[in-house]
Order: sequence, then structure tokens, then C-alpha cells
Amino acid sequence: MAKIDIIPVIPFDEGVAQGKALGRQELRARTAAALRGRYLKATLGAMSRTGLAREVMARLETPPDYGRYPELEDLYPEKLDELRGLAEGSACTLPEAAVYSYVCFRQHIEDWYWRHQVCGEPGHCSGVMFDGPDGVIGGQSSESLPPPAPVRYRWRPPPPHALLRQLKADRPPLALRKPRTGYIESWGVGNEKGVALLCGVSCSVLLDEPIEDTWPIGPVPLLRFAGNVRELAALYERYTLHNWSRVNQIWADTSGQAVAVEKCFRRIGLRWIGPDRTLWVTEGHYESPEMAAYMRAKRLEYLRRTGKDLGAEDMQYATDCHVRFTRLAELCHLPLGRGYKHIRRVLTDHAPFPRAICRHGGPDTAPYDRSVTLNSRFEDVTHNRQFIRKWISWKKFPCEVPETVVQYPVPPKEKTRAGRRPERKGLHQKRK
Repeated sequence: MAKIDIIPVIPFDEGVAQGKALGRQELRARTAAALRGRYLKATLGAMSRTGLAREVMARLETPPDYGRYPELEDLYPEKLDELRGLAEGSACTLPEAAVYSYVCFRQHIEDWYWRHQVCGEPGHCSGVMFDGPDGVIGGQSSESLPPPAPVRYRWRPPPPHALLRQLKADRPPLALRKPRTGYIESWGVGNEKGVALLCGVSCSVLLDEPIEDTWPIGPVPLLRFAGNVRELAALYERYTLHNWSRVNQIWADTSGQAVAVEKCFRRIGLRWIGPDRTLWVTEGHYESPEMAAYMRAKRLEYLRRTGKDLGAEDMQYATDCHVRFTRLAELCHLPLGRGYKHIRRVLTDHAPFPRAICRHGGPDTAPYDRSVTLNSRFEDVTHNRQFIRKWISWKKFPCEVPETVVQYPVPPKEKTRAGRRPERKGLHQKRK
């Protein structure tokens, strides 16, 4: 049995630790640098330091609307404690700590907004989820631009899909951070109630709307307050401006309920699992009607403003994403049972470009997309288990390396779902 340590989260103490690591001189220097930077120079940087501190403290001392955002009644006092700790640890005043926190927050959201407006690194990450006989499982294939290949590197065509070698399960100790209220957010695969993020792939919207300034509250920890996926989806819709991102995700719980979240900076779309008991997502594609319409409208606006046409590389990449989405739908509905075998088949699919899920950068790859698969993993929410394969730089792709298994302790008082096949005794599997 793996060792479990439960560590209480004390925001004031964490603020003190952050302040001691930073120090007063560095805190002031970072504040000044941010105010001189390209994103804040004309706005916050143009204000007097006294006026900026006064405005920031007024925001900090104004409680949120608890009627509209009830969870902030827990989070707001904790943020105040954290900033008080930051001030004490760095030996500065509370207004100095608050200004530092605010300018860092603003710099971060401005950087994210402007950096992704008209360009984005092409990627083809994909995610999938099944509710089947092996439990509630889901994962993703992660693609990115690799480092340059060695001079003598020779590409080898992969098989249609990979076979499997699996290592003995690792059972690491758990250090669980317990907040003052709510649930433990990370108990292995999911939170202590069995709610988990199974996959998350980026999905950039060209010319997206501005990010909301929600300081002093940043992203709301959804898993801290969600006892099931229905509650999580309601939280996500309530805090869609706080939890800004450009992403496609799949969330599930141990009951088999699951939802695909399609998110941009200010909008959200939900796709619930249906009778086929599967969900899938990919980069560059929204499927819900409202998000798909928004993405298309923004792409057309981008073409008008840049003078490009539908044949531009940006739009070819967008079309590739739609093609890959339909490939995922095909793979998810193969008669393979929606279990471990099925999800491994999806994540190691080597169809021709641009349909492939596992990408090796072969000669058929388009010049505008040289991404390859660097990481492939999936989780079993039912049994709190994770399966991981990683790229060995220009030696082996994830589908060619043994599968690492991580077995986490199941949270206490976890009830077995009726009709679920009992947990298998052995995890170690050999290549057939």
C-alpha cells in the first residue's frame, strides 16, 4: 500500500515562503520591470506609484459578489491571507505585495492574449474517453515541434498501430494537499470524489476576445468544489471568465458521466457523453454549434484582416484538424469494446497524414506541420491508474517504448459502480 501524507494548505504560510524566496529587492525590481514592459507601459505604467497602489488596494479590499460567485467566499479570504504572507515574507508593505501580484497577473493575461491573436504553433494533440468494461478511461496523444533530427536519422514507416509491452506497476507515495474547505483536488488521477480531467488539448481561436481581469481572484480550482461532473460543468460555466483558456478537454467521474469542454477566453461549449459512451476532442476543432460558429466567424475575420485566402497555410491546418476529428470518431466506434485495448488502438493509430493520431513526421507530412508525438498517456478513473509512454528523442516514439503503469491508492469510501467488471488482478502484460 502506497504511503499517503495529507498536508493542510495554509495560504498565509505559502505566501510567506514565496516572499522569502523572492525578497523585497527582487519583488520591487520585478514590479518595476513589468510596468516598463510592452504590455503595461501605456496603462498601469503611466500611473503614479501612489495612484496605482491606491487603485489596487481598493480592488483588493472590495469583496466579490458572493451571490453570483458563492465559491469565492472561500477563495477571497485565502487570497488576502496569501498576500499578507507575501508581504511579511518579503519584508515589504501589503500595498507593495498587492501591486506586485496585480502587475504580474496583468502581464500574464496580456502576454497570453497578444501572443495568440494571429498565430499559433500547429499541433495535433488529440484526446479520447470511453466508459466500458475496464472502467471509465481516457487520455491523449500530445504533439509538438521536436528538436532537429540528427544528421544520420532515417525515418522508418510505423505499423498501422503499435503492439504493447508493459512495465510493472509503480505505486508512488502520495502527498495530498488538503484545502481548508472543499475536496482534495489531486488524489492520483482525479480529486477525492473521483472527478478527473482525462485530457486537455489546445485550441486557438484567431482574433479571440480579450481576457477578463478578475484579480485578485485568478483561476478557480474546479476540482476543489466538484463532487461529480455535473457540478464541475456548472462551475466551469459560472467561472468561465476566471478560468480563461483556449482548450478542448474531457472531464469524467467514476459513475461514467463525462463532458467535453470547448473553451476560449470568454466562451464555453459543452458536449455531454451519449449512448455510445465515448467522447473525443482534437486541436483546432470545436464541435458544439455555438463554439464552431464562433471559431468559423473568427477565421473569416482573420482572412479579411490579413488579406489571406482559404488556401493559406493557416486554413489548411484548420482543415487538417477537422479531418483528424472525423478520424477519431471512426476509431472510437471500432468494435473493440471501449476498454484498454480500444484506447491503445486509438492512441497508436498511424493513418496517413493528416489523419494519424500517433505522428512520426514521415515524408507525407505537410511542410507547415512538422509536429511529432512526444507523449501518449491514458488514465483509468475507476481504479485510479495511469498509463504513460514518452518519446525518446529521435530513437523511439511513444508507441515503440514500454508502457509505464502508475497505480495510485483509491480514495476512501469509494463505491464500486453497479455492473462494473471487478478490478483485474494483474497489470503486467507481455507482447503477444
